[in-house]
This record gives sequence, structure tokens and C-alpha cells, in this order.
Amino acid sequence: MNPKQTAPPSPGITVWDVYYILFRHKWIVVILSLLAIIAAVLMRVLWPVPYVSQAELLIKYVEETKPPEQANAESRVSTPDIHGDNIINSEIEILTSLDLVNSVVEALTPGRILAKSGGGTNRLEAAFLVRMGLTAAQTNKSDVIELAFSGPDPDMVQPILGQVIDTYQKRHADIHRPEFNEFLIRETDTVKGKLQDTETALREAKSKAGVISLEESRKELGEMTAKIQQEAYEAEAEWAGYQQTIKAKRDLLPKPLVAVVATNSASASNTVVEIAPDKDKADYRRICEQLTSLQAQEADLLLKGFTTNTTLVKTKEAQIAGAETRKQQLEDKYPGLIVLKPVDTKGNATFPMVDPAASMNEDIIKSDALAGKIQVLTNQLAELGRKAQAMTGQEGVILQLQRDKELEDAEFTYYSRRLEESRANEALGSGNSNISLVESPTPPARNTKKRTQMVVGILFGGLAFALALPFVIELFLDRSLKRPVDVQTSLGLPFFISIPELNGNGRSRGIKNAKKVALLAAKAEADGEPAFEGEQPATPANGHLALWENSHALQPFYETLRDQLVTFFEMINLTHKPKLVAVTSCGDGAGVTSTAAGLASSLSETGEGNVLLVNMNVREAEAHHFYKGKLTCGLDEVLEQGTRENALVQGRLYVAKELPDDDRLPRVLPKRFSHLLPKMKASDFDYIIFDMPPVSQISITPRLARFMDMVLLVIESEKTDRDVAKRVAAVLTESKANVGIVLNRSRTYVPRRFRHEI
Repeated sequence: MNPKQTAPPSPGITVWDVYYILFRHKWIVVILSLLAIIAAVLMRVLWPVPYVSQAELLIKYVEETKPPEQANAESRVSTPDIHGDNIINSEIEILTSLDLVNSVVEALTPGRILAKSGGGTNRLEAAFLVRMGLTAAQTNKSDVIELAFSGPDPDMVQPILGQVIDTYQKRHADIHRPEFNEFLIRETDTVKGKLQDTETALREAKSKAGVISLEESRKELGEMTAKIQQEAYEAEAEWAGYQQTIKAKRDLLPKPLVAVVATNSASASNTVVEIAPDKDKADYRRICEQLTSLQAQEADLLLKGFTTNTTLVKTKEAQIAGAETRKQQLEDKYPGLIVLKPVDTKGNATFPMVDPAASMNEDIIKSDALAGKIQVLTNQLAELGRKAQAMTGQEGVILQLQRDKELEDAEFTYYSRRLEESRANEALGSGNSNISLVESPTPPARNTKKRTQMVVGILFGGLAFALALPFVIELFLDRSLKRPVDVQTSLGLPFFISIPELNGNGRSRGIKNAKKVALLAAKAEADGEPAFEGEQPATPANGHLALWENSHALQPFYETLRDQLVTFFEMINLTHKPKLVAVTSCGDGAGVTSTAAGLASSLSETGEGNVLLVNMNVREAEAHHFYKGKLTCGLDEVLEQGTRENALVQGRLYVAKELPDDDRLPRVLPKRFSHLLPKMKASDFDYIIFDMPPVSQISITPRLARFMDMVLLVIESEKTDRDVAKRVAAVLTESKANVGIVLNRSRTYVPRRFRHEI
């Protein structure tokens, strides 16, 4: 594959993922499946088969009686057709309730029920046995409830089911049509006592307010107030009229009389002085009448043809002159007499019937009377206001007591009626005609249904768990990278190769017949020192081959890695020498040293140049032995052509170490590396391979990655966490280095015919 091309993110779990997960955890699936099969077989053999009796009940309707304390409580009939499954489910709950079971146990006694279940008289055990064996279910969405009771005693299953039905019918009536006689009697007496107390309080409140009927008293008080108010308005208007009349009459009096009146009255409005003595007023009226009569006689004579020269006419004129003289004398003496002057109406003289003073006095008296009347009416209105205020103060109490009395009257009537109905129903008795027994409890028979259900449930449940557990482990619990597709989709970096895991004989799990050839001389065998980072001593005796040995099982994979690397450099047009390649990992034990050695060995077989393998692991205090049991050349010595003989391993492959005498390597290495870089570029090496420490917070690898032409990140299959790998890849990418991925120690679980990876 082209290392520059990365696989797109996986759309989800594919069929190949299913194959991989199942084959990787095949032993979990096999063991759990065997356990499920064994458990199902044991259940089939050991599970006791009980006896069962069955019956069917038809629920025609449910008559519901509400409690008396609810408003408008009446009996209500509900049929299953109206409310569907709710009614049937309610009846099933009653059938399987613990109270019903306890009643059944009391009726049949615990000793009989537990006779073949260990014996004893424990009521709780007997109730538990009945409750666990009793089942009730609706039959095909119909109005029929199917009952079944299973137990170990064939002599008791049928009686127990029959007792369940009898007890249910009684409890059904108690629940839906309960008797409330005692409650009704108690509530009736209570309401009656409250009603009597309310009536007493109402009478006291009315007596305090001075009313018999609040509505009638309020109406009567309102009418009286309106009437007196109207009379007061009319009296005030009449009094105002008299005041205007008095004022007008006073204005008509002669000025001398007015002056007299003003002199003798403080207000000049309610007091009139006498005009003249009664004798003089009588004389004045008589003279005025006589004068008027004489004038009329004179006028009559003239009309009859008498002239003024006649004696009769002259006599009349003399009489008229004398009367006028006496009249003028009286007027001069009593100026107020002018108001008594007669009025000529069509030739007839009429005199005022009442003298002005008397008339004015009468008006004043009437005005004073009206003022007194107004005062009385005002006092009456004030008294009515006080009564209304007193009534208003008691009105709230009276109205509340009246409302309480009305409610208590209605409540007393309701409880009395309900008590009579309850007594009538109790006298008539109640049956369960709404419940019919479709099928009586059947004789006992073997019941294998539950055992079969348990066996099937254990078998298929165990198999499902066995198949589901690998997916749970793979998708949620195990976060490690395992396959090339996992690495490609998770990291998104160029993927070079997947190196399989070796078996205990140094063979690849996918490659057979790897030839074992000893590398070191007999002296190396005697040294018995490890060959390379955790490897066993490279001696023919232990059967392990050196990583650069052509017959090593992983040599073809290192050659492929070499070709991929060379192709990558050609693709990016990288031609300078030497090419610096770093090999690192996310943690210890990922196989970095093996990969670096194998890659260096493969690269040394190409071209005419040399290949240098540098061990940058500073954790070890001694060099690894590669040649003649010693490795004494440092990096500076290898870069000098005259001092590199001891670093030659084979052919053109050289191995060096970077380990100064002090322990300051992590601090000085980047600066030292910059110093060595010109020497590296001037050397005759084609490739310099660096065996780098794992990437960590204190590792030198990220600081040296920027000097490298390629950084190979070794991912240990099934060990490296994908989140850790992502963070390491991000750190290396930030150093502007080319990063490639090598999956090491990968395992192939899926048979070849099910594989889809190359």
C-alpha cells in the first residue's frame, strides 16, 4: 500500500469487524455457550414439575359505589367494553393481591397448604407459596380472566384455586360495593349537631341585630328610609317656598311699614309689626267699602241719565268726599293701612280678606313648622342609619350562618337519604351476578410450561450474553489498537506495515519453517549476555535468531518496511544522505529495538553505502553486545572512518551507542545532536537508524524528532491505548516531522477465508 494514503474513517461495525471480534474472543463465546447449555440441561433435569389447576371468570360489568363523603355519590356501572383493559387489569390485581392470599390461607389453614412443601404452620410461607403459584391473565383481550394455580401438592391445587375464586367474589363486593351504615349514622348525627348549633347562633345574631328576617328587615328599612328622605326633600322645598313668599310679601309692604318692621325686627324676615289697631283697621275697611259703594251708586245714577247738577248726584258726591277725607285721615295716621285698600275688579271693590301682617305671620308660622318637621325627619333618618349600621355589622355573621345552615341542611338530607338506601340494600342483600364462573377449577395436571420457559430463557439468554460480551469488551472496555484498520481510522497517519507476533520458537504465527542459524561465535555463546533490548542470548542453543539474520521469520516484514520507507522517500523527493530515521513507541516493550535492528539490517543490504544503527536508550548503563561480545564504539567514533571497526556487525551494518560518561544526556543531547548533525551529513552512511526511547513528557524523542527525515511510531497491537497513541501522534506531528505507523505483534484470529485485509 502507499504509505501516503490513509484509510477513511470506518462508517461503523462491518461484517469483517464482527468476524474479528467473534474469532478473537472465541474462547469466551465457547465457554459461556457451554455454561449456558449446561445450565439449561441442569434446569431441565432438576427443575421440579408442579401440578396445575385452571379456571375462567367472566366479568360482565362492575358496579362501583362511591363513598358517601363524595359529592353526588351514586352507584355507577362500568362494562369492560367501555373502559377496555383497565377494568380487567383492576380485577386481576384484586385476584393476585396479598390480602386475598392471606384470606385463602386462613380459610384452608397453613398446615394443609404446606403438607407436601416441607410441612409446618407458618402463615407467611403458606401465603408465599399461594402467591407464587397463582397467576391471572386476560384471555385474548376479552372479558374473561384465566386463572391458574400450580403447586407441588396435587390434592391441594384445585381446592386452593376454588377458595381463591370464592374469596375474590367477596372481596370484589367489599371493594366495589362497600357498606357504609356505621359511617352514615355517625356522619348524620354529627351533621345534625352542627345544624342545631348553627340555628342557635343564627337566632342570637338576628336578635342582636334586631331583625327577624334579614331580607325583609333590609327591605323595610330601605323603604322607610326612602319615604322619610322623600318627605324631608319635600319639606325642605316647601320651607324654601315659604321663605320666598315671606320675602316677597315683605317687599310689597309700604315703605313706612317696612321701615317699622325693620325697626322692630332683628331679621326683618320672620317678624311683622301690627299695621293699626283692630278698631282703626275695621273703620278703614268700612270707610273703604262705603267709598266703593258710593262710587258705584254715583256711577249707576250717571248711567241712568242723572247729571252732576242733580241733587241726588251731588249728595252722592258729598258723601264720597267725606268718606275719602276720613280714609285719608286714617292713612295719614296709619300708613300701613294702605295695604288694606280695596281692589277694583270690573267696577266692584274688593277688600283683602286677610291683612298682610296676619298673612305674613301665617307664612312665618308655617315656615317654622316646616323647619321643625325637617329636623324631625333628619333625626328619623339618623335613627334609621344607626339601625342600618347595626344590621350591617351583623349582616356578615347572619349571612354566613344562613349559608352554613343551608349547607348543613343539604348535607343532613343527603346523609339521611343515603342511610335509608344503605339500610334498604343491606336488607335486600347483594350478590355477585356480574361475575360468572365460565370454567370451574380443573383437576390437577402436570405443568411443564414454566420449566420449558426457564430452560429456553437460560439457554438463549446465555448464548446471547456469550455473543454480546465480546462486543462489549471490544467496543467499550478494551480501548487498545489491534488491527491495521484500527490504526488507520484512529490516527490518520501513513501506515507502513503490520508485523505479526512471534511464537515461542521465534516463528511468526503466519510464517512456517523459519530456519535457525547461529550468528555469534562460540565466545558469544559463552558470554551469555542478552542480544538486544530484552532478547534472549543469541546462541544456537536457545533457538533464537538475530534480527538481521536472513533466515529470521520477520526478515520479510523488515524488508517490506524498508521498501515502504524507500518508496516514501522517493515520493517526497528526498535524496540527501544520510537519511535519518527514528524509531519510537508509545510505551516500553512495544518492539522498537527489534524494529530498528530489523530495518537497519534490511537497509544495509541495498546500495553501496553503509547503515548505522544508533541506540539512544539511556536507561541502560551498559552497551548491548552485538559483535564479539562487545560494543565499545560510541557515536563519535563510528562517524570517524578510522575508528569504526569495532562497530561493524555484518556487511555494511554498524551499531553505535549514544551514552556519555555523565547522566546529563536528556539535557545535553539536543545541543550535542546539533553538533553531531554536520558530521552525520558528512559521513558515508546512507541511513542512520535511531533506536529512540518511548514518547513521554520527559522523553528526548519529541525534541529530536524535528531533526529526522522520518519518525516511525511502533504501535504494539492489543496493548497500546488508542487515546495515548493519538496524543503521541499529535506530539510528533507538532515537531514538523514525517510520522509513519508500524503495527507490531499483531495477531490474526480470523481464518483466511474470512479475511479481507492483505
